[in-house]
Amino acid sequence: MAVPIYLGLIETDWLGVVGVAVSPQGLRRLRMGLGGGEDFLRLNQTYGDGEFSFSEDRTALYTDQIRRYLSGALQSFSLPIDWTVYTPFQKSVLEETLGIPYGQTRSYGEVAAAIGKPRASRAVGQAEKRNQIPLVIPCHRVIGADGSLTGYGGTDNTDLKARLISFEKKTAGS
Repeated sequence: MAVPIYLGLIETDWLGVVGVAVSPQGLRRLRMGLGGGEDFLRLNQTYGDGEFSFSEDRTALYTDQIRRYLSGALQSFSLPIDWTVYTPFQKSVLEETLGIPYGQTRSYGEVAAAIGKPRASRAVGQAEKRNQIPLVIPCHRVIGADGSLTGYGGTDNTDLKARLISFEKKTAGS
């Protein structure tokens, strides 16, 4: 029997449509800049990891917190996460990333050192690249050792990373 995965959508002014996919274990996937519900459904179907349906009720906890974050009213998420899609190393990196305070950044090397693998900054970058729930696991807060912004969402989407960091720095004191 296929795992039920519920989909929810949030319309935003500055990130386009944001989609969330929620399994019985928690948040499995989040995507920004979608064209709409059909785009998000097709994207999820490519993973082949469940039976997908839209449900405002089943995704309300997630969409509410993400809306609050995007308005600057929430700085720390308290959402269940579906960790089943990550390796133990990826999970350790992403759990460390969860601990980076709102409005602050850490380098890939600092994250590597914090998980006890000080020479693994490139591997940390690869784990961040595989983060399926950006914003909630704030990989945008992880930057190069020299302070440079590096790829976001597995691509060179550094403009979005810069906008998120700037947004958090502006609203951190609110």
